[in-house]
Amino acid sequence: MRGKPEVAKGWMRGKNRFPLKGLYILFPMVLLLCFYSAESVNISVEIYSDKPVKAVIFAPLNGNYVIQADGKTLDSCTAGSVFEISISDDSLILKTPGKVIGTYYAIRFHGCNERNQFNIRPLSAKVTRLYDDDLTITANGTGLKLINLVQLENYIAGVIECEAGRRKPPEYFKVQAIICRTYALSSLARHISDGFEMCDGVHCQVYRGAATTGTVIEAVEQTKGLVLVDQNSQLIVAAFHSNCGGYTLNSEDVWSTALPYLRSIKDTFCLNMPDAHWEKEFTNKEWNDYLKNREKQMKPDSIRREAYWDSVPNCKRIYLFDRGYTIPLKEIRADLDLNSTYFSIEKSSDKIKLNGRGFGHRVGLCQEGAMHMAQLGYNYRQILNFYYTDVQLIDYNMLPSSGFN
Repeated sequence: MRGKPEVAKGWMRGKNRFPLKGLYILFPMVLLLCFYSAESVNISVEIYSDKPVKAVIFAPLNGNYVIQADGKTLDSCTAGSVFEISISDDSLILKTPGKVIGTYYAIRFHGCNERNQFNIRPLSAKVTRLYDDDLTITANGTGLKLINLVQLENYIAGVIECEAGRRKPPEYFKVQAIICRTYALSSLARHISDGFEMCDGVHCQVYRGAATTGTVIEAVEQTKGLVLVDQNSQLIVAAFHSNCGGYTLNSEDVWSTALPYLRSIKDTFCLNMPDAHWEKEFTNKEWNDYLKNREKQMKPDSIRREAYWDSVPNCKRIYLFDRGYTIPLKEIRADLDLNSTYFSIEKSSDKIKLNGRGFGHRVGLCQEGAMHMAQLGYNYRQILNFYYTDVQLIDYNMLPSSGFN
């Protein structure tokens, strides 16, 4: 059983709350403020998921926050307030400058205005990040588990700035908003066993906080609620990649499932973009040693094939055939850290040169191709229908079994 919380002199011992005379008068005002966010669609995202965090500084920037700990309301705070939260065994210590407020199992900073933002910085980091909406903190082993409970559209805007950057055509930002929103809503169960819905890394979608670019925020607002669905009105797998090299792939060429909306297409829009071409060289020994080691793990192909690994591959080829072995190109890409599976092999007396095209898995929307289409004047609907086959745009509230909070 946990002992009494450590508190500074002058604070109410063992009560885990501020000794403010106006605390109970504050409750009706808090409930009124929190009405603003009652109808929001929120998702829970673990932030700083790629690094252990022992302590953080939390500082509201905009709006009004209510501080809740272990299910009880402590007080409210606004811009200018600063808090430090650190871990001690399986508990959290909440401090303001020079004072310990209390020790708790869970702390939540709940935003109650229409727009609430906070700055946060791990003590071990130099850079402060800005986030929208709420923050929940619990102990996670020897570190802090930081969960940003964020309104969906605010999250989408933040993802776009990470995935697409700030200087892209406005119409492309609309494209990215729709596919990021579709992906998020179709992936809410990815981390449900971990106590949240999405992480902030490449496993889900890269997310480093609130968007600050006006054109990004406007694109999200102009496409608010729109998602892509298939002919059965089900959310699609809104796959995208950097550059397809001229041809996208069918979903079954890379993954195990054939999806009717992820079909291979010819794409000339991306051919002169930055990630359209790449090269990589190996010595003959490095290349042959790799193939031999790879083949030790495999059984020979039952069908006798001519070795043509040194010829220009078909754009849709998904295997490399060598000395009777069939090696998946996606595995070669991972083993050798290649930009894509689309490459030709050029031999010389002392080296092997891979001449490659594209960047990424090449399924679904080609980002650089879509950017070029936007620059040429195509609208977001035309771009989406070019890369995804037989899809429709609808508001997510129209989905057959919408259970979003």
